[in-house]
Formats: sequence, structure tokens, C-alpha cells
Amino acid sequence: MQFELTLEEGGDELLNYSLVQDQRTTLTVTPELKQSIHILSLSGYELLQYLQEQAMENPVLEIEAGRDGYLYRKKRGASSGSIAYEQDPLWNVKSAQESMETRLQNQLRLLSLPTDVYRVAAFLAGNLNDDGYLDAELSDLGGVLKVSDDLLEAALHQLQSLEPAGIGSRSLQECLLLQIARDPEPVPYAEEIVDGYLPQLADGSFDQIGLSLRISKEQVSRASQYIRSLNPRPGLSMSIPERHYIVPDAVVRCVGDGWTVTMHPYAHPRLSVNKECREWIKIRHTAEADSYLNHCFNSARWIERCIEMRKLTLMRVVTAMMEEQQEFLTRGVRGLRPMNLLTISSMLDMHESTVSRAIHDKFVLTPQGVFPLKFFFAPRIATADGSGASSRSVKLRIRELVDAENKSKPHSDQTIVELLFAEGIQLSRRTVTKYREELKILSSTYRRRR
Repeated sequence: MQFELTLEEGGDELLNYSLVQDQRTTLTVTPELKQSIHILSLSGYELLQYLQEQAMENPVLEIEAGRDGYLYRKKRGASSGSIAYEQDPLWNVKSAQESMETRLQNQLRLLSLPTDVYRVAAFLAGNLNDDGYLDAELSDLGGVLKVSDDLLEAALHQLQSLEPAGIGSRSLQECLLLQIARDPEPVPYAEEIVDGYLPQLADGSFDQIGLSLRISKEQVSRASQYIRSLNPRPGLSMSIPERHYIVPDAVVRCVGDGWTVTMHPYAHPRLSVNKECREWIKIRHTAEADSYLNHCFNSARWIERCIEMRKLTLMRVVTAMMEEQQEFLTRGVRGLRPMNLLTISSMLDMHESTVSRAIHDKFVLTPQGVFPLKFFFAPRIATADGSGASSRSVKLRIRELVDAENKSKPHSDQTIVELLFAEGIQLSRRTVTKYREELKILSSTYRRRR
């Protein structure tokens, strides 16, 4: 109900008040609803971090995780004071190893270099990328260090003398030349080809290289094979690959002729409310303490409810996804069916945005391995029988066709289109080219073995 103020002109009445009824529907996003949406979209690792932050701010909220990385829970049938400890597997991860920069600096110390040369060479070693290349210009680095160009060149020469051969290069050509120079028995004409005909070698123009160097095509072929045996990324042999450990949010197991879905316990930490705080407040009873404690208890209970709703929603979504992708559990990627968010939202009578938040940064352990939930959502490719195929299964088939081709006469994109069409998969050449590039497969020109 509201009052409407109407202004009228003429007569004795200047103002007229009337009582009107107006019905409106508005959506109010409360802070609690925002928190629930945020918790649903978090990954398992982010959820644990978020709960730890909340537990630090809320004295009555506790995560069932003890010190020293141990998760604990009470044994079934055990007394209330009996606790069984289970070690967190992430504590078994080995410590970090020496980086490429550290290994290069250790080699530089063995050379007994002058102080200024060692300092610049160590600085250059710290500016190499993962492939072992120096991306920055020497002039720019000289301006940062305030040193002369001669000192930079001397330091770079010492850096490039280290192992492995080719480290500290500024281009692919320089990297290959350094490796050829270190080889006591290089193939004839390999250095000349790399120095002046590297683009022609990449294009496979062996005849042009042979005419320019006045050598036979067989000699160019032998030199090409030798050059291809060199390491274009010497830094990778010294780099420590960063390993990412994934704790799946759900586990799918095949049981008999069916399958089951369970939630992984480490991805869904259990919460509890510390009721001892209420007893402590009763001893020191104040209105301010009671108000603060009630707020903490309400907040803790709401977070507990959000965690349970997140678990239930994720359980429903994963179960619906596996119902659609049952063939994947036995056949792998070949059994993937086309699926989108609307497919799952229609099955669960759930909004697409909720499904999108539920699968965001979530993983599932299946008999085929660990996959992100987004992996199972792929567009539909038309087939001759009208059933449709998943784009991921089509990409797998393209990979198989390329692996099985005759390397002396590789399949062109049009040939792949015709082979797929014979199998009932209808794709345009442009789409095949797009999928091939996404798979990082070279074109037939560069795949041809000469």
C-alpha cells in the first residue's frame, strides 16, 4: 500500500491524496544467498582455503582437521573421546628441486670468473625462459645493470659455454649452431644449412638448398636428419616441471552392470560448531557477548547448510552427467555423447547458471581417469544416422587417422573430410583444419617425410 500524490490545477483543490495498491515482484539477493552461490562455484582447494578463513574469523566454526596436516574423525562405535588419525596424502609430496637458474649458477662458480663477469652471467641465467632462451635484448639488460656491451658479450659467451649445449641462445638458429659447434663429428654441411638456409629446410626445399650449396639431395637429406636430432629447447632438460595434484570432487565406480557416484571426502571437508563457546559465555554473561555469539552461531550454521547444499547439488549434477555419458565409462572418449548445460538443467529442473557454477573447476575420477567436469560438455557434430557425435570423439578420430597415415603421403584436410564422411561424420574442411590446429597437428606439407 502506498500514497500517491496528485497535483491538480483549477478550483479550490490544489492537492489531491489518493490511496492506491501496487503489487510488484522483485528479486533481492541477500548476503547469505551470495555466499551460497560463491561456495558452490569454488573448487575443492579453494573451498578449503575459504573455510579456513571463515574459521579464523568465527570462533565457533571448526573444520575437522587437526594440526600437522592430519584430518580426523571419530571411529564408529568408539567413545566420544576416541579419535583415529589419518594422514593427509599431500604431506607425502617431495620438496622442490633445484631450478635451471640454480644449476647454471653452480656451473658458473666452477669457472673462476671475474666478479663482474660472474655477476652479469648469473643475471642472464635468471632471465632465461623455460626453453633456455634469452628473450630480452642485451642493450636493455645493459641499461638495467649499467654495464658495457663488451662485458655483456663476455658474460653471454660464458653462459653459452655451459651445459647443455645451446643454453642461453637468442634464437633457434643460434641454438642449433652452438650445438653443432660442440659436436666433434657433425654431419657435413649441417652448419652451412642452419646458418643460411633454415627457412628453406623447414619448407622442405631440398633441391633449392642442394643447388645453392652445390651438393646432392642425399647430402641435404642426411644433414636434415642430423639437424632434426638436435635439441631445439635445451632448457627443458634442466627445468623442473611443475606438478599439479588434483583431488577429485566426485568418484565414479563401475559396480557390476551399473555404476555409482560418491563424493570424495577430502574435497568436501566436514564442519562442526563448537558449543563450548556458549558455555564459556554463560560464565561471563553480557548482552554484547550474547549478541556476538548468536551472530557467530547463525553464520556457522548457514555455512554448514551451504556446504551440504553444495554437496547435494554437485552429487545430482555428476549423477545426471554420468547417466548421459554411460558409454564413456566403458569405451572412453570414443563413447562421449554431445551434451550441453541445457541437457543437464532440463533433467534436474535446475537453471543453467547453477549447473555452470557446479561444474566450475571441479574434477571427477572415472574408470577412464581424472577429468574436469567441463570435459564432458562438447558440441554436437552431425552424422549420417542423425544420432550426432561429440566433437571430442571426432578429434580423437582425426588424431587416429593422422597417426595411421602413410608419412610419405600424409592425408590432406580434404582427404580427412572424405574419410570422416565415409564413416558417417559430416564435417567441412574448415572445421577439420580448426580441429587439427587445436590438436597441434601440422599440415600435410610439414608432416610429409622426405
